[in-house]
Amino acid sequence: PTLYEATPTLISESTDVQKTISITGAGIASATADQATLNLGVEVTKDTAGEAISENANLMAAVIEALKNQGISEDDIKTTNYNVYPQYDWSEDGRELVGYTVSNMVQVTVKDIDNVGNVIDVAGEAGANTINGISFGLSEEKMAELKTAAYILALGDAQYKADLIADTLGLTIRGVQSVTENSYTPVRSYMDYAESGMDMAMSSKAPTPIISGDLSVSVNVHIVFLFQ
Repeated sequence: PTLYEATPTLISESTDVQKTISITGAGIASATADQATLNLGVEVTKDTAGEAISENANLMAAVIEALKNQGISEDDIKTTNYNVYPQYDWSEDGRELVGYTVSNMVQVTVKDIDNVGNVIDVAGEAGANTINGISFGLSEEKMAELKTAAYILALGDAQYKADLIADTLGLTIRGVQSVTENSYTPVRSYMDYAESGMDMAMSSKAPTPIISGDLSVSVNVHIVFLFQ
């Protein structure tokens, strides 16, 4: 038989190395908060669990009705916590059951920022005796708008830096190899809204003052530019 000798094929490796400049650009866009989230509810203590559950349910129904009368949609009222637990008096002889506490908390999204004070007041008048916190944020529409603005600013910042480096060093930017980004949206919070503050607002009949302030969306972009 005839023997054939295989001839190896040589694959040449490219010696071209891409020249790159890595730049980070930053952009920030701000706007006044356009919605708020309240965590409020009713806490009731009675001799029996049944009494506590019943009274809590009645008060909570009145609170929710009052919230709806302020234009709050049912979709914007969500139960976050419901607890029933015993209360004891402790002494040297041990513990003695003195009653039961029922706590029912809801999260309320207020989309009319100017109505937050009124919402707090009417909830308190209807029977809400606990507010765990108020946080201010941006609606999805406003957040998307600010992120776009911040993104454009960040890209412009990165491009400016790349052009400055290229002009100073006598280089020519010929493209972009990659772009990565991250964004951050802070939320302004006022936590632990005191019950005494609520009672004071109710007794004086003056609207509860709420100042939301501005919120910002920041975007950072990392761009790898190609140059020659």
